[in-house]
Amino acid sequence: MQIEQTSVTDKNLDRLTAFLSREIERPSLAERIPDGAHIFHGSCNDMALTRENLKLLSKILLGMTLGYVEEAPLVMVYEYKAGQQMVVDLSTAAQKGQVQKFIETFQEQSQQNMTVKINELLAA
Repeated sequence: MQIEQTSVTDKNLDRLTAFLSREIERPSLAERIPDGAHIFHGSCNDMALTRENLKLLSKILLGMTLGYVEEAPLVMVYEYKAGQQMVVDLSTAAQKGQVQKFIETFQEQSQQNMTVKINELLAA
């Protein structure tokens, strides 16, 4: 697992370096990335990297919802063709609402389970 994570980190750093170099030479996407955004990379040619970054993104979204990660835009610089990229906003209100609903459902189920256990103990 450690080797895989290192590989993902290395790939992300390589992609970030290439992105920044291109943007310095010919700005095209940077203006579409909000200040303070978490930037993730994806590529149609590297779905493993894209999947890992989407997993990381979902963890950060959960952390923002729970309040232990500072609120910030989430964007992916996605290479849809060799050398052609677009910026995808991944921090929509709908996604944040889904995470919030999941947390609320988990809380309700936990409370119900605890109530059942307490009632079982009282009945014994």
